[in-house]
Amino acid sequence: MQKIYYELFFKVDKQYKNLFLDFVFDLGIEAIEEKNEGIYIRSNESLEEISWALEIFSQKLKEKFNTKKDILYDKTIKEKENKNWIEEYKKNIKPILIDQIYIHTTWQEEKQNCINIKINPALAFGSGHHESTYACIKFLQKFAKKDDLVLDLGCGSGILGIVMSKLGCKVEICDTDELAIHSSLENAKLNQICFENSWKGSIEQAKHKYNLIVANIIADVILILEKDIKKHLKDNAILILSGILDKYQTRVKEKFQDLELIDEIKINEWCSFVFKNKKEI
Repeated sequence: MQKIYYELFFKVDKQYKNLFLDFVFDLGIEAIEEKNEGIYIRSNESLEEISWALEIFSQKLKEKFNTKKDILYDKTIKEKENKNWIEEYKKNIKPILIDQIYIHTTWQEEKQNCINIKINPALAFGSGHHESTYACIKFLQKFAKKDDLVLDLGCGSGILGIVMSKLGCKVEICDTDELAIHSSLENAKLNQICFENSWKGSIEQAKHKYNLIVANIIADVILILEKDIKKHLKDNAILILSGILDKYQTRVKEKFQDLELIDEIKINEWCSFVFKNKKEI
C-alpha cells in the first residue's frame, strides 16, 4: 500500500453541482464524497489533471450560461497519510431504499423482494442519495409503465435509465458528454440490462415521441430545451423534470404551463415536477 494518497476538495454553486458530479463520475475517479458543504475526490494517483479539468469545465459552464460569478471555488489538493482510505470509504457508503428500488454497491448484498440496482463504488454518492435523483426514482415507480418508450435526457451515470428498464420500459438515453454515455452503458451491463438506443447529444436528435421523458438536469438547460422536450412527448405522455433549485421553480412552471402539473416534490431546496401532456404539442 502506498504511503500517501491525494485528496482534492472543492465547492461549487448549488445550481451546477449535479453537472460537476456527473463530470467527475465519468472520469473514473476511485472515490467521491460530499461533506463540509463541498466535494472530496480521493485517489492513489496525482489529481492535478483532474483539478485542471474542473477548472476548464467551470469556465465552459460560465460561457454556456453567460454568468460572471464563480461556479467553482475553495479548491485545494493535499497529500495525506494512507490508512487504507478505500476500505474506510466503503464502510461509509450506505445502500438506499426508495420504495421498491434498492440501490447498493457491488460489495453489498441484494435485498429480497425489491428491485435491486448495483452501482460502482465511485457512483455511490450520485445514485439516489441526492435529493433530485431520489425524487425522480420515486416518480418513476409511480408513473413509468411496462413497455413504455421512455427517454433519460441527460443520463449522467445512467441510474434513471436503469430504473426504468428494471420497471419494464423500453429505454433510450442521451447526454452531451460522451463519457456519460460510456458510463451509462457500463452500468447497464453491470445490471444486466440493455438500452434500446443511446447517443451523444441532446433531445433534438431523438427520432421518436415518448410515453415518458425524465430530465434530471439544471433549470437553465431545461428552459433552453423546453420546445424540443414538448415536441417529443406523445399525447398523455409524462414529463418528469428535476434538478431544479427552488428559486427557479416559478420560471419552470410558467414555461411548462401548457402541460398539466400532476405531481411535485420539494426536498430541501431541490424541486421536482411531473407534467402530463394532455394534447399533442
